[in-house]
Amino acid sequence: MKSFFLAAVFSAVAIANAWAAVPVDVPPPAFNLSGRVTDSTGAPIANANVVIQEAHRSTQTDERGNYLLRDVPEGTWGVSYAAIGYRPTVLRVTVRGADQVRNVVLAPSLLELAPIQVTATPLATSALESPQPLSVLQGAALQAAQAPSLGAVLEGLPGMRSFSTGNGIAKPVIRGLTGNRVLILDNGQRMETQQFGDEHGPNVETATAERIEVIRGPASVLYGSDALGGVINVVQRELPDAGGGRGFVRGNLSGGYSSNGEMPEGGLLLEGATSSIGFRGTLSGRTAGDISTPRGDLFNSGLDMTGGSAAVGTRGGWGSLVASYTQRDERLEIHEDPEEEFGATPFQRVRANRATVNGALSVGRSRLEVDLSYERNRRREFEERGAESAGEVALGLLSENYMANVHLHHGAIGAASGVIGVQVMRTDFEKFGEETLIPGSQTDNLGVYAFEQIDRGRWQFSAGARLDYRELRNDDDNDLGLLAGEQSWTAVTGNFGVLYRVAEPVALVANLGRGFRAPSSFELFSNGVHEGTARFEIGNPDLKEETSFNTDLALRIQSRALQAEVGVFANLIDNYINPRPTGQFDAESGLQIFDIVQGDASLVGIEAALEYHASRQLHLLGGVDFTRGQNTTTDQPLAFVAPVRVNGGVRWEGRSGRTVMAPTLSLKAEYNAKQGRLDPDDFAPDAYTLVHAGAGVAMMAGANVIRLDLQVRNLFDERYRSFLSRYKLFADDPGRNVVVRMSTTF
Repeated sequence: MKSFFLAAVFSAVAIANAWAAVPVDVPPPAFNLSGRVTDSTGAPIANANVVIQEAHRSTQTDERGNYLLRDVPEGTWGVSYAAIGYRPTVLRVTVRGADQVRNVVLAPSLLELAPIQVTATPLATSALESPQPLSVLQGAALQAAQAPSLGAVLEGLPGMRSFSTGNGIAKPVIRGLTGNRVLILDNGQRMETQQFGDEHGPNVETATAERIEVIRGPASVLYGSDALGGVINVVQRELPDAGGGRGFVRGNLSGGYSSNGEMPEGGLLLEGATSSIGFRGTLSGRTAGDISTPRGDLFNSGLDMTGGSAAVGTRGGWGSLVASYTQRDERLEIHEDPEEEFGATPFQRVRANRATVNGALSVGRSRLEVDLSYERNRRREFEERGAESAGEVALGLLSENYMANVHLHHGAIGAASGVIGVQVMRTDFEKFGEETLIPGSQTDNLGVYAFEQIDRGRWQFSAGARLDYRELRNDDDNDLGLLAGEQSWTAVTGNFGVLYRVAEPVALVANLGRGFRAPSSFELFSNGVHEGTARFEIGNPDLKEETSFNTDLALRIQSRALQAEVGVFANLIDNYINPRPTGQFDAESGLQIFDIVQGDASLVGIEAALEYHASRQLHLLGGVDFTRGQNTTTDQPLAFVAPVRVNGGVRWEGRSGRTVMAPTLSLKAEYNAKQGRLDPDDFAPDAYTLVHAGAGVAMMAGANVIRLDLQVRNLFDERYRSFLSRYKLFADDPGRNVVVRMSTTF
């Protein structure tokens, strides 16, 4: 497999050289990109951010609105211009043969809009121009949504829910799909965190992220298997750039406390640059006791989480090179049904390590990028406190993932720009401990893809195609009664999108996409008790790959005072993998036996979100989303598809003074209906409404700014049970939670 990685890299280099038709020993040309950023009256905009994300270049405008990015390699780039109080814009700029000058006029905006997106397309664009439904959580909204788990952070976005096991484990749900059908990226790096398990949440930190981008719908062309339902990318801020000037160091320090669970948390970010080198380091941590509900605490539901990261990079006219490392440790307690296991104290210990190297090389008018990564995810499950010190692991799962993505961004051909690429992935899995859930295995995946974008005035087109081959080899396993064997799957996926700009702030979008997902080893080979689902599950080694055909239609508006999107979707899935009850029970465990089977399924729905600024001080928010899931083979509703949700809110923003800035007050309400369409083995809690309140203010402390935020979640201590809570049969969801956070830059 290592030789396969090297062959892929060297093949891509050869392709790039042939494409560019230039000798590799000729230094690649590089030029400056400069200009001026002003408002509609011609007044300069100072401190506007100018970013070329693909080239790892960033700078800010001076007091006269001027900016300068040095040594930009030749190529076509998405250049983002953003400033507080203005609508961001992304220009497609081709640097070739000479220095480039781009003067930009930013329109005033009362909205905080995402300046750029890099997940839905190879070339960065604005969120308005994404060919697929895309949500971006950033800035103050991201800080307000912070929680221990990724699913809880994102569950307020349109089409997003959270499949939760207490506070520490919450898996994101996109349009009724979760687990291996939703792909998680950590700053563009694919994560493999044994997400087949209901109690296996994604191990990624969001407290120090710049933004989170969510694709709602299949994105298999760019990301391969498991992107059948969507993609979530936790994006870190770009490494700082000294821009040829003096070096600097800066940082951000934050701390907070949540009353529910008595959870303190904190984070530190330190970054800087000198000459062409940028660096960044982060630390984060939190610890919490038992969850508090309106009817009392949930015994054994606390958590501990610590993590950190380091990154260093350099850039020049030749391209860029960035290396990073991340580690995250979690201890997660699992509350059990008191009537079945009173006083039980099971818990998990999870450690995730990720290392990446990202290189970009300018080759003629094209750009060759090589992304190499390694991930190690070690999960240990213990039946009771004290078992860890005694070395008594009930279930141990260890996966090591090696990934390479070699892709060539070709030079602009008329109005077209795009990428061709090769992705290689290897996963080595082994088990340990007293219990057996799945066998050891090795999985290899090879994907070849192409994606093109065409901009024709008001019309924008995107299209892509991909071929994937996946092979899984399982080990002998006497406990499972399994002999060593081999499985393979081949899939062809594609997408086609059209965007029409009706007017400057209005766009109509249509997208057709085909996605796929290869079966997991759990679905293929399980043969025993699965504690996470309280079932005796029997896998099916003859499973085929899931494939889907998804259609999206949407209307988007981003004006000075209004941001709105309304869309409908239909996702038709062939060979949908699901557990089917047999009506028989295992004699030893007493649990019902479920067979893993396949059929067809459909998920259709609507998503709408609106943010309207009635005045400079008054802002109104609202939204609705609904997904209808149906197993069309059995003619029964799909399990774990949440009911309709309606939300609304109001936010007041005061005027800033010399020492007090950006005071805010907010009040939001969220109504969740009772699910009336149930899988026969499911249960639907009653409808409920939650109310949340918040306040915030920034204050000057010398040359620094201190930000203080207060939130009260579940203001009226409402007793409720979420439809997607795994505790819903025996426990309430969290009650009132007062959250205080303070942050400062230095």
